[in-house]
Order: sequence, then C-alpha cells, then structure tokens
Amino acid sequence: MKLYELTITKPKITSKYGYRTDPKTKKKTFHAGIDLVSTVSNRNLFAVDDGYVQKVVNNQSKSKTGYGNYIWTRYPRYNLSLLYGHCASIKKKKGDKVKKGDIIAIEGSTGKSTGVHLHLGITKIGSDTWINPETINVLPDKYNLKRLLKKGCKGDDVKELQKKLGIAITGTFDEATRIAVKKFQKANKLTQDGKVGKNTAHKLGWLYKGK
Repeated sequence: MKLYELTITKPKITSKYGYRTDPKTKKKTFHAGIDLVSTVSNRNLFAVDDGYVQKVVNNQSKSKTGYGNYIWTRYPRYNLSLLYGHCASIKKKKGDKVKKGDIIAIEGSTGKSTGVHLHLGITKIGSDTWINPETINVLPDKYNLKRLLKKGCKGDDVKELQKKLGIAITGTFDEATRIAVKKFQKANKLTQDGKVGKNTAHKLGWLYKGK
C-alpha cells in the first residue's frame, strides 16, 4: 500500500507529480505533489501515522501559496512532512498531536483550485525538497509487547516471539525458546537472561509498553 492511500477514503489520482500544464494558466509548470479525489462521498482527510501538526493556514485570504486552507503534519516514524492543500476546513491547530486515522481536515476547493480535491505534497522533515508521494510505501506497524516474556508464559505474543526467532511456534515459552532468546541476546550484545523485556523487545524491532 502507498502512504498517500491513507490520506483520503478510496483515493483517485487526478494529477500526478512533476511538470504539467497548469489547469488555470495553461502554462507548463512543476506540480509539487499529487492531486487526489475521494471516489466515495467521504471527504475526510486523515493522519497517516502518529505525529503532530507543524503549521495551519485556515483562512485562505491569508494564504500566499495557492493552496488555500492547508495543514502541514509531521510524522516522525517516516521522517516526513505532509502538506494537505485546498481544504474546506481544518480540524486541528498548530502543535496538536495526532494519531493514525484522526480526521485532520476536510477535502475542499479553496485557493488556486478548479474543483474539490486534496493536493498532497511531501518533504522530509526539515527539508524543502519535494518528493513524489507515489514512491512512498506504508511502513509496517511495530508489534507492541505489553508484558515481560519468560519461561512459562503462553499466548499469541509468545508465538510472535518464536516466529521472530525462527523456531517452532508452540505458543509456550519453553526451554527451547529460552535458549533461542539467549542466543539472540548474545548476538546483539544484550544481557543474556533468556527473558524478553524492553531492551530485547527493541532489538527485535518491537515496541515495549510492559513493566
């Protein structure tokens, strides 16, 4: 799945990234993003990941960019800033934290626009260089381990651990699992206690919110 597909419900690209004939001026200009329309009636625009709002212009008369009402949202896990342009309205303010799937704006036609759509622009955080949104894929969600895993534990998180270690998937933290954990810890220069806590979980590429 492409990252842009999370910004709007069932999106259709109506104008691609790169040089094009401007629909207003009819001159060849660089289009620093892609234009999307929702193919259903839902016009909500969504946060694509956990992040925060960097900038909001919610009065198109003050917009000097042509994007009308727009919002910049930063997503640290991707190291990306996303511009949502031509919005009908903005639902967040500068500095707000957002969660993946939060409604941050409504698709509109403010600013230099010929119809209701989302102009989506993407840069790296701290950069002014535009990136083609079609080239960016969704990152897999990290597994969230909520408890310490040790010998005797049972359940789906033990199965996830065994899958990660490449051993038999039984769902029971047995001696074979403990030995495999110790080998993993040794290879990653961790304390070899045969248990999966914060440090070992992070080396596995997981989140850890256990105690």
